[in-house]
Amino acid sequence: MNPIILALFDVSIFILLAEILSSLVQKHSLPKLIGELLAGMIIGPYALGSLLNQLVGFSLISINSYIEFLAEFSVILLIFASGLEHGIAPIKSSGILGSLGATFGALLPFFAAYYFYMPDFGLDSSLILGAAMGATSLAAVASIIEEEKLKGKGINFMVSAAAVDDVVDLLLLSVILAILQGTSTSVTSISLKIITLVVIWLIILTVSVILVPKITDRLSDKYIEEFPLAVLFGLTLLMVSLGYSPIISAFVAGVAFANSIKSEKIKEISNILLSVFGPLFFVYIGAEVNFLTLNLNTLLLSLELTAIATIFKWLGIFPFALAYLRNVKAANTVAFGMVPRGETGLVIASIGLSYNALNLEEFEGIVFMSLFTTLIGSALFKSYAKKHLTS
Repeated sequence: MNPIILALFDVSIFILLAEILSSLVQKHSLPKLIGELLAGMIIGPYALGSLLNQLVGFSLISINSYIEFLAEFSVILLIFASGLEHGIAPIKSSGILGSLGATFGALLPFFAAYYFYMPDFGLDSSLILGAAMGATSLAAVASIIEEEKLKGKGINFMVSAAAVDDVVDLLLLSVILAILQGTSTSVTSISLKIITLVVIWLIILTVSVILVPKITDRLSDKYIEEFPLAVLFGLTLLMVSLGYSPIISAFVAGVAFANSIKSEKIKEISNILLSVFGPLFFVYIGAEVNFLTLNLNTLLLSLELTAIATIFKWLGIFPFALAYLRNVKAANTVAFGMVPRGETGLVIASIGLSYNALNLEEFEGIVFMSLFTTLIGSALFKSYAKKHLTS
């Protein structure tokens, strides 16, 4: 069977089931991304999909490279839409407090996991486990904010901190990979690498925010559908080649286009694409959950990781959110909203597995931790957000 046709069929089924389950969970005041995650867990190749495959005699439901490609496209679109909706204002308005919240929110879970697991798991595993718990899932945050049409100071702080802590976690991961590869790990070389990554990111962000709107404003409306995508994926190609995550480049591109007078038209195009592909990334995450290999040790590890990730992310974010918002309930809500790990934890887990820094049990522990924190954080955030983040 042609794998492209199979992938298109699978994607259509994934999206349909995601929409059905999202509608059901929303009736119980839960965020739609929980329905999308559950859709993947139910129809995925390790659950109902496995039974269907046996029934038809071939791999009808699977996760192949084409589905991975579309899932990556989905998350890039989602982050682009978030940057486009909020622009540079959140980063400016939350300022140093947002950056400090992002930094401590990434570093506290990292060091907690590192020191907790170092004695039993060793250096390589503990470093990867810590890094996987660093960055908030910007996709999960963006999905709920867009779904609920939330705005205000608390949302500005969240968007800013979630974008910045991806950069902080990237710096952590870069240092960890240098250690795993056995390259120079002196204080000087690590400091130079961190400074270089930060400076390059700031330069790209500044140039994009200044240049992209000017070009877009002078561009004929005839090209308004194609030009944003060309910039989005051109910028992604550039930043990925420099070692950054596509999540960071997508947010930068969205922020840049938000400053254009044609941003509303671009939002319309983005929303149309998201209406079709938006759910796919979270369905893909759910479909990656393999219940066949789940055992008690994996479950206990994932619960430990979830507890560490939740508690220390909250501890890192809450004080700075409180200093910025001056409202305990609002700051607490923001801290809950930063709990989901989602795509970032999964990406780092995959890297750790490819470097043989993780065994299968540790890898699956991160997968379930990413899932649990996304479910817990998104549910708590949505339940409190409308009450405490409406202004």
